[in-house]
Parts: sequence; structure tokens; C-alpha cells
Amino acid sequence: MKIVGLELMPGNERSVAVCFLTETLDDVIKLDGDEELIKKVEAFRPDIVAIGSPLSLPEKGNIRKAEQELSKRNLKFRYPIGLLAVEQVVMRGIGLKNHFQSKGFLVIETFPNGFYELIRIPKKDNYADVKRFLKIYKINLERRNYTQEELNSIISAFTGRLFLDAKVEFLGDENEGQIVLPRVINY
Repeated sequence: MKIVGLELMPGNERSVAVCFLTETLDDVIKLDGDEELIKKVEAFRPDIVAIGSPLSLPEKGNIRKAEQELSKRNLKFRYPIGLLAVEQVVMRGIGLKNHFQSKGFLVIETFPNGFYELIRIPKKDNYADVKRFLKIYKINLERRNYTQEELNSIISAFTGRLFLDAKVEFLGDENEGQIVLPRVINY
């Protein structure tokens, strides 16, 4: 099992946090460009690429059905499409999704903040909580300073693992785009 988790960074359209996950947490890095990202992902040959960003636009209006379902569950979602910074991240995510799919990789959309809400841990400054949670699944999170984006890429990769284990649910419409959320027990 080889999984890549990505967290695209708004405000800095070229930066991305990347997690390479197998049975263990292989590496967590920050990259400053899609060219380097694409090379590293293709060399890793993952079973799945899990991207923590919207990977589609709404068919109508500013909000997809997936975000409407998040709202019904009281899970706070991203800003609606229409804000330039959000649109730039979404368009980048769509481009990466299309590229990786064209190379034969399975790509899913994840939502790290929704993951945190589901397992009731803080969305920020949550290294210790993420470490404790992953330990349940025998994934060791090395002790170092992680940015929030790096932690989010780890959570995206972990969601990819749950997807491969069929322990996820899908929000939204298959044609418009779906968010993959884990079905996990609270700890």
C-alpha cells in the first residue's frame, strides 16, 4: 500500500505539503512547485493520491452538494467558490487531479478539518492529538516541528488508507465531486 497525501496552500499557489505513507509514515515534506511534486509522486507510484482541496467546481451557484452535506452535519467547510484565493487553490487541485488521473493514479478529495471535527480534536496546533490518534493505527509520527499543512497532508494520506480499507463515506454527488471522510470511532 502506497499513499500520497497533499495539502495545497492558499495564498502561496506553488507550495504544497506532501505525505508519503506506506505501512509506516515514510516522509513528510514541503515542496515549492508542481513540477517537483509531480516528479516525486510519479516516482513513488502510489495506489492513491489524496488531496485536501476541492477537486471540482459547483454545477450551479457557489457551493457543491458535498459542502451542503457537510453543513447538514454541522461540519464547517471551506469558503464558497467566488473568493480568488479559494478559486486558485481549487483550479490547481483540479489540474493536479487531472494530471495524476491521466497517469493512472486514483485520486480522491479529502477534508482534513472535517476529519478533525469527526474525531473531536482541534484543527490547529494539534500535533500531539494527531500523534496519539495515529498511534492507534500503529503509525508513528516522528517527533519534530510540523506545520499545520504538513499535519493536514498526513491526515489526507491516512484518509487515503481508510479509503483503501473501505472505511470511508462519501459526501456529495459523484458527477459534481465528492468529499471522502473517514468512518472512525472516537478515542
